[in-house]
Amino acid sequence: MGTNSQGRRILLTSTACFAGMLATAPMAHASGFGLREGSADTLANAFAGGPAKAYDASTVWDNPAGMALLGQDEVETGVSYIGPSATFTGSATNPIGGNVSGAQGGNSIAAAAAAAAFGVLTLGPDWRIGASLTSPFGERVAYPGDFVGRYQSLTSSITDINFGVAASYQVNPQLSLGFGPNFDYFAARLTQDLNMGPLSVGTGQDPSVGVHGNSLGVGYNLGALYKFDDATRIGIDYHSRIRHSINGAQNVTIPAIYSFADPGVVPLLEALNSRATTSITLPDSLSIGLYRQITPAWSVMASVQWTDWSLFNKLAVRATNGSGTSVINENWKNAWYAGVGTNYQLTDQIMLQGGVAYDGSPVTNANRTTRVPDSDHYDVGVGVQYALNANTRLELAYGHVFTPGGSIHNTASTSPLTPSGTINGKYATSDNSVTAGLDAKF
Repeated sequence: MGTNSQGRRILLTSTACFAGMLATAPMAHASGFGLREGSADTLANAFAGGPAKAYDASTVWDNPAGMALLGQDEVETGVSYIGPSATFTGSATNPIGGNVSGAQGGNSIAAAAAAAAFGVLTLGPDWRIGASLTSPFGERVAYPGDFVGRYQSLTSSITDINFGVAASYQVNPQLSLGFGPNFDYFAARLTQDLNMGPLSVGTGQDPSVGVHGNSLGVGYNLGALYKFDDATRIGIDYHSRIRHSINGAQNVTIPAIYSFADPGVVPLLEALNSRATTSITLPDSLSIGLYRQITPAWSVMASVQWTDWSLFNKLAVRATNGSGTSVINENWKNAWYAGVGTNYQLTDQIMLQGGVAYDGSPVTNANRTTRVPDSDHYDVGVGVQYALNANTRLELAYGHVFTPGGSIHNTASTSPLTPSGTINGKYATSDNSVTAGLDAKF
């Protein structure tokens, strides 16, 4: 094989790695790479009833039509600690023989903080406007440098920040409508090692490839709320898909010993330093919620949500240096969420909250990767709210995610030049989250 041909194949392989990296990262309180953490009120109820609650400013995000039921201008904030865990047990085969040496990985998902803010302003008897600042997607995954699956992935850092603006209109005492645009910033930084076969084995060192990219996208939010009476209401909310055209840079770090062990491979690896582009579509979702005030002190709520994760079917990545386009199949499935919750006003100052939910994963044993070792979620939430006065309250909530875990049998790259090998094993996953918030009316 000539040097030019070998270089072209390495470039194609690196492009495939770029696509695989953008498979993003797993495991927070929503399945896939979604985040549900926002207000403490929603976490306390295991995210149940959001489209129909309509009793605080977070309805700007959950269902903008609910703003019509707010009697005062209002702001609400929430700060969350998200402490997920994903532990791998297993091994990885090396295509040149035997197993890849290295560590199991321990807890691969780093703890993270998230924040959200919501505000509603009254324009008149029938009109409200609002704004939201949320992080609906994102995660942090980091394996040690000697991880047995380092040829599949090492680091995945995903950030998504969404700024929404919405308006609500009360058509009549029963029906309200809401709508508005969402402006979304998406960024990723992802790394993995390249298996150079005998060169990696002989030197004990691997080149590492890192990719970063970002994009701005625009979507929209539509909602409707119907009051059957003063105690019962139903809401429906739709968040549109958001397409991101990502511009990224790919950088390769080459061990110094390669210049002596095999000088000819160094310029081929250096050629991997390039710009690369791809696109990803964040999924749309449809939610329906029900809220019922059973007694003046006791209320119950429920909701279901469908998320169009099948949009994450494949990634087509183009290297700007002309090496061509590579297609990576992901084959995620659509997912369903269902939850129920309750609030109880214990005293004039204290309200207790709880909820349970099922959140199905778009990932199965057939398509689980080291970047997304997700599985079905079973959520439990509890919380308390304390009224400082008639217009201000403090909120605190805790949520836990139980998962059955799942097996993995994944080959990230089959290139004869930089093969990943196959990783086999199981993941045990869970999550603990705490959100503290403040709600103030004016």
